[in-house]
Amino acid sequence: MKYSLKFYRRRTLALLITGLFTAQVFGFGTDPVSSYLTQGKAVGNWSASIGNGLNYYIPLEDQQAATVRGNLTVRPDKQNAKGDALHLKWKGRKVKNEWGGNALYDSTFSLGRSNADISSVKELAALVLNIKVLRAPNALTKLTLQCQNSNKCKSEFPINTALGKLQKDQWLNVPIPLSCFDKSGQFDFSNLTGISIATQGKMEIVLANVGLAPLPEGMTGC
Repeated sequence: MKYSLKFYRRRTLALLITGLFTAQVFGFGTDPVSSYLTQGKAVGNWSASIGNGLNYYIPLEDQQAATVRGNLTVRPDKQNAKGDALHLKWKGRKVKNEWGGNALYDSTFSLGRSNADISSVKELAALVLNIKVLRAPNALTKLTLQCQNSNKCKSEFPINTALGKLQKDQWLNVPIPLSCFDKSGQFDFSNLTGISIATQGKMEIVLANVGLAPLPEGMTGC
């Protein structure tokens, strides 16, 4: 029996929301192939930055940064110890351009400027966000993987519905199967170069770790 893309997306979100994903305990290490943010700090050659339509690349300094117009701010926070997590707040501000659109576009938190070959686990692993939701997103929020350092080589997965269903003010592990980013079969997992979270709306989260982990029990893909 064949199932539609919408079926698989609903199935993935249903498993996440009902806790099959969040019940797992994952470890996050210092291997830059499988770990990208550990205890609030970028791993290896990976670097953390934020940006929007007015300046796409603002690197974090001492775990702090703010976008132009202050729509997204980052500061150190705490999971178990001071500075082992990042506090990210999107304020939902908009700046009208000459056509009446939003000149800021998405405000984005990114891990990039490195590369990893994860092609051998693309059907077996999930990208895990170790996260605490303080304010659920009120607009489309995208988790994006980039390959080959190219905007033409990227894949997006919406996470606003999933984050909105999670219990607030509680640390949870939120895995998204890597296969969710490869619906067309064209994503180059041999050259992963960026991971980002972006929205034009309001959202407030604390993020401690981002990395790969085996698919949770009972999950075979997206």
